Amino acid sequence: MYIEINDTTTFREIEEVFAAYYPWLRLAFYRTEHQPFEASPEQEALSPGLRVGDFRKTHVTGLLYINPLEQVQQLEKELQQLFSLPAQVLYKEKNAWVQSTGMDTFTLKELNELSRNASDDELVRDYEEGFEASDVKPTALL
Repeated sequence: MYIEINDTTTFREIEEVFAAYYPWLRLAFYRTEHQPFEASPEQEALSPGLRVGDFRKTHVTGLLYINPLEQVQQLEKELQQLFSLPAQVLYKEKNAWVQSTGMDTFTLKELNELSRNASDDELVRDYEEGFEASDVKPTALL
């Protein structure tokens, strides 16, 4: 997947394109850069409505290619190095979004699946959609 980033792009637009491909992950942008396995302070989170050009000092336009087999830390590093955008990938754990600090070596695909499986609601829905009531009731004891 590709995301076009220029000065008129809002952080929300980047987040929405990312979420369309990785529904169980989220991108969040912050004022300062972080190191791999480090959290970003929540008080430094940037507003999704802010335009990229209003935040960064280096005004580079380009396409960011995101590969599902790319590690989380690599995506965060590319956003910082290529576009001067400090970012964190967040994953859903139960009903809360959590920074992926301990999972920076996971691929985006792996973390998306992990996050999907960590949602009790999704597991219940998958179960309900995949089985009929008669499928789960034993007809005889084994």
